[in-house]
Amino acid sequence: MARKKQIRNQEYLELENCFTREQNYAGKWKEIFGNDHPITLELGCGKAEFSLELARKYPERNYIGIDLKPDRMWNAASKALEEGLHNIKFLWINLNGISTHFSQGEVMNIWITFPDPYPKNRQAKHRMINPAFLKQYKAIMQPGGKLLFKTDSLELFHYSLEVFVSQNDVVLKELSFDLHESEKIHEDAMIKTSYEKIFLRMGKTINYLSLEFLP
Repeated sequence: MARKKQIRNQEYLELENCFTREQNYAGKWKEIFGNDHPITLELGCGKAEFSLELARKYPERNYIGIDLKPDRMWNAASKALEEGLHNIKFLWINLNGISTHFSQGEVMNIWITFPDPYPKNRQAKHRMINPAFLKQYKAIMQPGGKLLFKTDSLELFHYSLEVFVSQNDVVLKELSFDLHESEKIHEDAMIKTSYEKIFLRMGKTINYLSLEFLP
């Protein structure tokens, strides 16, 4: 298994739509895409099924899947090239430094889909929605852009809501404790990842919200 992971890591580096933490293209992503279409990030994208589906659905928008493990993104990056999807790229970085890889206002929307909940209190600093991360997200997003979040973990969802309430620069736009039974939620949120399908078969409900940052 370790050998297979190493091979995929190397193959990831050789794909033209893949980028690494060794490179910094802050302020240059529109040049990389070759257009000025709005950019959406999926953080902790894993196999990037969600971003792939969005890229297929909206060819007039750009997408970047971001993850710490390139072997997870390798398959999605290969599929994107096979399908001729030029509006999606992949970035191998640690999210702790995400604000250094994008310039101010370079990103329109950010999706966070089923992140590790890090359930222990001492692990809160690693949760992808905490005050430190929110500060970085806001720094790279355009005015009017949205942060969108899906999770099967009710504990993490409650924690996230508490974080949002404690901030004075966020406005909640959508909220659901049972996404797939909700009405008036944007259809993009209904796109199911493989993990999401498993959770639903297990009888779990999906929690969802979207918010905007105030200036």
